[in-house]
Amino acid sequence: MKSDFVFPPFVPHRLYRNRHLQTIVGQFHSRVKSPYQAEQHSCRLPDNDMLILHDDCPGSWQPGDRVVILLHGLSGCHRSSYMIRLAHKLNARGVRVFRMDLRGCGAGTGLAKSPYHAGSFLDLQIALERIEQMCPRSPIGIAGFSLGGTITLNYLGRPLETSGLVDRAVVLNPPMQLSESVRVFGKPLFGRYQRHFVTNLIKHVRKSYQYKNHTHKISGANYPKTLLEFDNQFTAPMAGFDSAEDYYTRCSPTEVLSHINVPTLIITSQDDPLVPAFTYQEVIDRLVHHDKVTLYLTEHGGHLGFIGGPSSDPDPRWSDWRIIDWLLTESPEGLANEVRNLSSDPVEQSA
Repeated sequence: MKSDFVFPPFVPHRLYRNRHLQTIVGQFHSRVKSPYQAEQHSCRLPDNDMLILHDDCPGSWQPGDRVVILLHGLSGCHRSSYMIRLAHKLNARGVRVFRMDLRGCGAGTGLAKSPYHAGSFLDLQIALERIEQMCPRSPIGIAGFSLGGTITLNYLGRPLETSGLVDRAVVLNPPMQLSESVRVFGKPLFGRYQRHFVTNLIKHVRKSYQYKNHTHKISGANYPKTLLEFDNQFTAPMAGFDSAEDYYTRCSPTEVLSHINVPTLIITSQDDPLVPAFTYQEVIDRLVHHDKVTLYLTEHGGHLGFIGGPSSDPDPRWSDWRIIDWLLTESPEGLANEVRNLSSDPVEQSA
């Protein structure tokens, strides 16, 4: 079946071939400066926590038209630049977008007693059920970024937990083996990434009065210097895991990929500094005979970077346009066939 879109390969901008530049500059380049106009909806969770959906609905949208939910990554929220950009671009094409603040994030700060994590797929289920109530008969797609992508794969890979609410999904740079991604932060030259995430996560915990009785876990002698220490001292015990390693093992999505039954595209790069390329070899092995999940592995792009050189795209944000291609194509199966022919082979990476 022929796709109605062409899926151009990623060619990095000549100034941003370095994976760290792609990753760092990618967080700020091509920001959309538009006023916040979303309508907020709260979702009550089974344990009485709450999360917030930010509803960006274009004036041209009609009941039955496409809807997309966006999930941010670690220490992100609805204000993350990639969330704003993609919502803006999808709105321009008549798509209604719900930017989901994961539990306790963004506008949901102070509304949750338990932290979000890679296994928070039941929270996504509740959000999707709420969206279906507001948009009956509308097809729903998911776009997940980094940790939000891991949550998406965990959700889709557990059919007993889903109810056919989604017709397609795309994820960008999702960690597949959480322990390996955390281990990366211990390498030389990666301290800045680790400090960034740990500092932001600690600020997030301290801003929420719901966590006031638990701040001792990340204060004084317990102050975490690494993401592993933060997850051991805070995330794992608060979320009901025995340890960080127990959390990483139970919430890494590689094992559930074969159970995904909706067209799903995974886009990641060989030079992602935060998600080692070798962790995708098992993914490739599992997807050999699986026609629903497609992996597109680029040579360059960093982590959530993908700043491209001159091309036919309207702007340099190559991944934005590939996500839109996937979400709007009439034939994701046809596009998947094209993507499989373009993907690179995985390589061992070094710092």
